[in-house]
Amino acid sequence: MAVALLAATVVAAVSPPRFYQDDPIWTDDDKLLDASKVTFVEDSNGYDFLINTFGKPGQRRDVRALNVNTVDEVPDSSWFVNRIGRRAMTIEDIVRGPDQRTVASLDGWVVSKGKSTGVQAGFRMNDPSGQTYQIEFDPPSNPEMATGAEIIGTAFYHAFGYHTVEVFLAELDPKKIVIAPDARIEDPLIGDKRLMTRRDVDDVLRRSAIQPNGKYRVLASRFATGAPLGNFRYYGTRPDDPNDIAAHEHRRELRGARVFGAWLNHDDSRGVNSLDFLTADGSKKYVKHYMFDFGSIMGSGTKFEQRHRAGNEYIVEWAPGWLTLATLGGYVRPWMLIDYPKVPPSVGRFEGVAFDPIKWVPEYPNPAFENMRPDDAFWAARIVSKFSDQAIKAVVEKARYSDPIATKYITETLILRRDKVLKTWLAGVNPLVDFAIDPQGQLTFSNAAVDVHAATPASGYRLTWARFDSVTNAATRVGSEVTSQEMLSRVPAELANTRAGDYIEVQVSATHADHPTWAKPVVVHFRRVAAGWQLVGMER
Repeated sequence: MAVALLAATVVAAVSPPRFYQDDPIWTDDDKLLDASKVTFVEDSNGYDFLINTFGKPGQRRDVRALNVNTVDEVPDSSWFVNRIGRRAMTIEDIVRGPDQRTVASLDGWVVSKGKSTGVQAGFRMNDPSGQTYQIEFDPPSNPEMATGAEIIGTAFYHAFGYHTVEVFLAELDPKKIVIAPDARIEDPLIGDKRLMTRRDVDDVLRRSAIQPNGKYRVLASRFATGAPLGNFRYYGTRPDDPNDIAAHEHRRELRGARVFGAWLNHDDSRGVNSLDFLTADGSKKYVKHYMFDFGSIMGSGTKFEQRHRAGNEYIVEWAPGWLTLATLGGYVRPWMLIDYPKVPPSVGRFEGVAFDPIKWVPEYPNPAFENMRPDDAFWAARIVSKFSDQAIKAVVEKARYSDPIATKYITETLILRRDKVLKTWLAGVNPLVDFAIDPQGQLTFSNAAVDVHAATPASGYRLTWARFDSVTNAATRVGSEVTSQEMLSRVPAELANTRAGDYIEVQVSATHADHPTWAKPVVVHFRRVAAGWQLVGMER
């Protein structure tokens, strides 16, 4: 017994406390170490498909996300910046996204380079100041589809909190295109670069949708500041980046991206559609991670309308494939029976009636998506819940579809899919949030699922209170369980006179006949401060 007590004392002495004085941390300073020695790494589409389909990279473990703070949120970092999830954004802010300018016409711009990656037709151009932009076009079969998807996707992903590049729509007059004397293009026939010619430009234009006025609607994407480093991966860490210490498959913003992908049908959520940049912060350099390329979301497949399979089944799934073969085609996969309404070609193939958030998948397995837990999904779904019908409509209007039917249909479909996402993932765990104790000692909280009509109110709440020792991580229960019909309760008298720096714990569960998972309590911690009580911990 004496040995056991001594061992426990030693462990307590060397174990870090549960909370530090600066908790909760809202900025993950992942710029501390100089990353100037990172090198360019870019995965090919083939490699990314093969390694994720057959190689199963990364860890598949049911562990809490490694980069959440003590109140179960994602701090700002080189990966993510809290926007609509933590602060109110006006509809104008949401629609503006990362954009700093709008340009109606690209007259006076110069073609500077061929487009070396991606399936969308395009090339690079420099504006009169020398800033480089990627210029991309719509396919002739579906005018406005891919450019509209890019505009909408960029606005949403920026509001979610990801780093995205500035994009805008403009017109390009083919008669006024100027090619820089040193513009070069990759030539697959010679396996090297050569000077661009007007024939190269015309080849891009032939594969692009032209407007009735003889001009082209294009998407201009501004190149981010810094040196491009290739794509990031949804697993492991970047070995040459000293600041990259949390395995990507265990980062909440990458796990939770599955929820965003399901909502917008971003089936192209994969490593090759990301971009890392070496960015300067004073004398130090760090890696900044961007979400990139939203041409294949909603009903757009970039070069054509989205496939029936997209979002419903991986490119390679053995079970349904063998079943189809064994029945000589008698087995019909469920997604083949989905009824897509007749819509303008700018919409592509997009629907919300058959959409099932749980069953949604990207083109092929994504390690971070496969590690998504209910608490990760709840975090992302709560962000989705911040988009009102009016905000969604305004973002879709930014795509400037010429047919109002396209705008109306995409808006209504996004609203329908949003509501399904919220009912699936907001109500999938105990959804209690916004815990606070006022100066009079009254605890209040709210229900994130009920607030957005994703669930009906709970029939009651149960609370247990305790003193909490941050050093030993021990909770000493105070009093008996408290029940309440409302989302409020008073701090027990035994805890009301705690000293500054002391901690208390309250576990709160909800009773709901349709949601048994609400019975698992949310564990909340407060620290006594001069002004009252500060929320420092939450785990669901």
